[in-house]
Amino acid sequence: MPTSTSLRAPLLIALPLLMAASDKGAGFPPGDYAEGSLALLVSKRCEKSPTLDTRSIEWPGLVYGPGRPPAWGHKSAGACRGLDTWVLSEALAAGAYWVSNDHAAIEADPNTTLFDDPKAGAAFKKVFGWELPERGDDVPPHNVFLKFDPKKVSALFDKVYVKPTDKVGSATGQDVYDVFFKDAVARFAREVAFIKDNLPKAQLGKQLKAYQAAAKQQGGKFRGVPFLKEAAAGALPKDDEQSARAGRTLGVMLRRTADNTWPIINKLLKKVVTDYDPPLAEEIGKKL
Repeated sequence: MPTSTSLRAPLLIALPLLMAASDKGAGFPPGDYAEGSLALLVSKRCEKSPTLDTRSIEWPGLVYGPGRPPAWGHKSAGACRGLDTWVLSEALAAGAYWVSNDHAAIEADPNTTLFDDPKAGAAFKKVFGWELPERGDDVPPHNVFLKFDPKKVSALFDKVYVKPTDKVGSATGQDVYDVFFKDAVARFAREVAFIKDNLPKAQLGKQLKAYQAAAKQQGGKFRGVPFLKEAAAGALPKDDEQSARAGRTLGVMLRRTADNTWPIINKLLKKVVTDYDPPLAEEIGKKL
């Protein structure tokens, strides 16, 4: 789950959205939850890039045009970029609203239904029994790290995870993963494996204490990104191409270690990689 100091952390919210919903005690049909969540992501962060994307999926969502408000339609979706905490929180809520309400009514007026934050947030609480996880924007301040409940992280994942061959809208879970998320999740998984391979648990613990001490000492002036970049540069091999990007992922691991969610998140990451990207699992599985 995310915090305010990293844009990579929101991928951990995205993991359960990579797949369709299951019917294991959740009370909604397979595929519906993810279809609604992905409609919001496609509307805001996953439009196909003509220069970067070689694969795409036609997906329902908001279609934009000159001189008129966004309306429901279908658009060509590619790899999701800029998956910040704001939009991923909205996507979690949108999935809950989608499975709780009439789809035709949503499509007729999406801006006052699926894309209405209070209504979608209330739907999330109704479906799961607890409030939507806090968003990692500028509240709380940069020196305050959000905390999440390991049991809720695990429960959310369990309620929506299915196999790659199951249907998500008009596609399969594997199709959705390959187009929307594969590159980003693979990069994150490689960086986690790289950090774990080069930083023993004792060293990771020292990094966490230094991180927390710096945040406390600097107060509202603390900025996680430059601190983590410097920390990673000092602790990881400098000749590896992953070192330059590993600071953000190191921050995810440290904050989630602090609130005891990292063991769960690491376990779920392994499952996603094993199920959806077997070659990558074979390559880095023992380090991950």
